[in-house]
Amino acid sequence: MRIGPVEVGERTFVVAEIGGNHGGDPELAARMIVEAAEAGADAVKFQTYRAELLVHKGEEPLPHVRARYRTQQERFRSLELKEEDYRRLASLARSHGVVFFSTPFDEGSADFLDEMVPAFKIASGDLTNLALIRHVAKKGKPVIMSTGMATVDEIRLAAREVPEARLVLLHCVSAYPAPMEEANLRAIPFLKTQFPGVPIGYSDHTIGTLACLGAVALGAVVIEKHFTTDKGEPIGDHKLSADFEDLKGLVRDIRALEAALGTPSKEVGASESRLRPAMRRGLAAARDLPAGTRIEPQMLVPLRPLRGIPAEQIDQVVGKALRRDVAEGEFLTREDVEW
Repeated sequence: MRIGPVEVGERTFVVAEIGGNHGGDPELAARMIVEAAEAGADAVKFQTYRAELLVHKGEEPLPHVRARYRTQQERFRSLELKEEDYRRLASLARSHGVVFFSTPFDEGSADFLDEMVPAFKIASGDLTNLALIRHVAKKGKPVIMSTGMATVDEIRLAAREVPEARLVLLHCVSAYPAPMEEANLRAIPFLKTQFPGVPIGYSDHTIGTLACLGAVALGAVVIEKHFTTDKGEPIGDHKLSADFEDLKGLVRDIRALEAALGTPSKEVGASESRLRPAMRRGLAAARDLPAGTRIEPQMLVPLRPLRGIPAEQIDQVVGKALRRDVAEGEFLTREDVEW
């Protein structure tokens, strides 16, 4: 499946999750797109919602934002961007060579985004929101679905709503930040066994980038990492986000790791082949051996470099007679042995 110019699975699709870290400021959002592009991200992702359709109006704000907001709805409203902002940001992303997409939290937001995104994201919190998933799936575009807080049965139920050829599942731990010891990266190969036809990725909420690299090593083909310009900002996802240098380093390390992962086979590499003769051993005489001697194991010593008969052929040589005198330390050749 292609998302913009990237064929998912050919290389790791790295998503800079801007989310609400722009704080409702479209100019900051624009700067974050440019920085994410310069850091090497393949895509930037936002979150699109209308606060009144996301959370009950009377819901108290989370503890870390109570100093600024009276309700959680008010908090989300402060992060909303205007439609013209999204259009401008999408255009800016295209001009900088990165994919622009967003997580819709209601059907109207999905309809609006449809004109400008090549894929949709379903947040972990909406994995059980089947009405929204069905609505998004009808758009005919790839759907990237996070699986935080989910059981396998819940994931199966949601996955049925999206054709397999258009679905990507992201392992995710919905804690902010997620403790490293709870990242449970082995869920990635597990999900591969449970959904064998579906690309599996990882949406990271840990501090730092180590878990992302571990996820790639375990087979994640999409990495979503929150992105910020200020990790010290106390309100929002900034603490668990990557800044420019973090993201740049993450992309660099992912590309290096991809090269290091190679292929699922075990062959002699080009750089190894040059060392094989020097590192392997040949069979040499442990003492002077006259012609006619019937070879016993203690008469041989495996020595570097590989000359004459390779050390792994010792069982073929033992019990055979020598055709000529062989001096101590001299490598045996096939011509020296009566086969």
